[in-house]
Amino acid sequence: MAELRRFGSLDFLALVLVLATAGGLRVGYLMVCADQARSPGVLRVQEPSNLGPQSSPSEIEELIASVRDGSLRAKAPFAKDIERTAHVSPGYPYLVGLLARTVETDQLYPLVRWIQAALGGLTAALYFLFARRAFRHTGVGLLAGLLVALNPFAIFAVAGIDDGVLASFALAVALFSSSQTGEKGGELGSLLLGLFWAGLALVRAAFLPLSFAGVIWFLVRSRSFERGWLCGLVSVLGFVVGLGPWCVRNYQAIREPAPIVSTAYLHLWIGNNPLATGGPPTSEAWAELPADELAAIESQVGRYERLAPLVVRELQERPISTVRRRLHAFLAFYLGDRWLADGTLAARMDSEVVVADNANRNEKSDPFAVLVRERGPMFLQTWLVGMLLLGLIGWRWSYAYRWESFPATLAAFWIPVPYVLGHAEALSGPRLPLDGVLLCFTALALVGLLPLSGSLLNPESKQSQREDS
Repeated sequence: MAELRRFGSLDFLALVLVLATAGGLRVGYLMVCADQARSPGVLRVQEPSNLGPQSSPSEIEELIASVRDGSLRAKAPFAKDIERTAHVSPGYPYLVGLLARTVETDQLYPLVRWIQAALGGLTAALYFLFARRAFRHTGVGLLAGLLVALNPFAIFAVAGIDDGVLASFALAVALFSSSQTGEKGGELGSLLLGLFWAGLALVRAAFLPLSFAGVIWFLVRSRSFERGWLCGLVSVLGFVVGLGPWCVRNYQAIREPAPIVSTAYLHLWIGNNPLATGGPPTSEAWAELPADELAAIESQVGRYERLAPLVVRELQERPISTVRRRLHAFLAFYLGDRWLADGTLAARMDSEVVVADNANRNEKSDPFAVLVRERGPMFLQTWLVGMLLLGLIGWRWSYAYRWESFPATLAAFWIPVPYVLGHAEALSGPRLPLDGVLLCFTALALVGLLPLSGSLLNPESKQSQREDS
């Protein structure tokens, strides 16, 4: 294993540069294109959830309001009325709902957008630190941090009231903690690592398989530490303690100890029914469900478990269609279902950003906001192509089996799996947290394409040459 160079003044300056770039771009976007954080911006890259035929586009805001007023309540899919629910991941609505208890209603969402801009800057900084440690090279870390800072998907996401920015930050925290604790060990770091993986799963239930894989990876890695058994035990304890309160809450609320959400079978049915494509559900698919029969089931978990036989029957009767849907879901995870349908990666928002024109005593559209609205989709397309191609090359060059970079490989594999088995969404929301990992591999590929970069791709060879001399 190559030694990690001590964090010095140049590393600190690189970290400051990444923070300043990421924070400045996000703050600038909110100031110019989101009416100083009072509007959702000019482009949207994450689609509002559409889980159920009666779901509202403002469901996340209703969930936030319910937390502010007491507990997480909503009309879950096919429920008769509003009830205490576990059909969505609790992380984002709970955090914003708790914030809403201390902030005026008209100031809540602008404040959330400013906080998301700060989290976006911290996410870029964490990926700088992670890539520097994983690939043993400050240049790769700096480039990775700058690419995450410049990522247009992440910049547009800061104006949305959804979990995209928080999920991206939570994944960056978990990966950086894995790389640091995986090298140094320690009981406190192991406990925090387990808590971070649990928190990631609470932000997005689809990340639960990745969280399990991350904890198992650390258990294997901890065998190389002194008193490694204690580190592994403490990390598992942190993971259980992180998920435990929500499991207890679910048992009290819906009489079932659901680990995160109660709608696992509903998501599987959305991607595995006669009218499914592998993308978002359609109104025709919802119409095929026995809505009255489902509504008569009081147990929320039992209501969606009723769909399990339908999923199994679909898999048995139409295996060729099942494989085609899985391929569609795989492509839609990376590109978005809208891109497969009409070639778009973002949705244009209805809100217009205006500035005062004192000379003519009226208001006019901000020219930069108009430019972002018109040219942003083209930039997104170009960025996505480069990120996917160079990310694949960088992963191949990263010697992914090394423990230093293996958490990134875990994320690249396990994040898409639940969406491929179930269904993808219309836009890039499911993929958005993974962009940071792909950009770390992209940075490695770009640096590796430079002349005399062989020692970077195989740092052990450089170390052995130094020892031989």
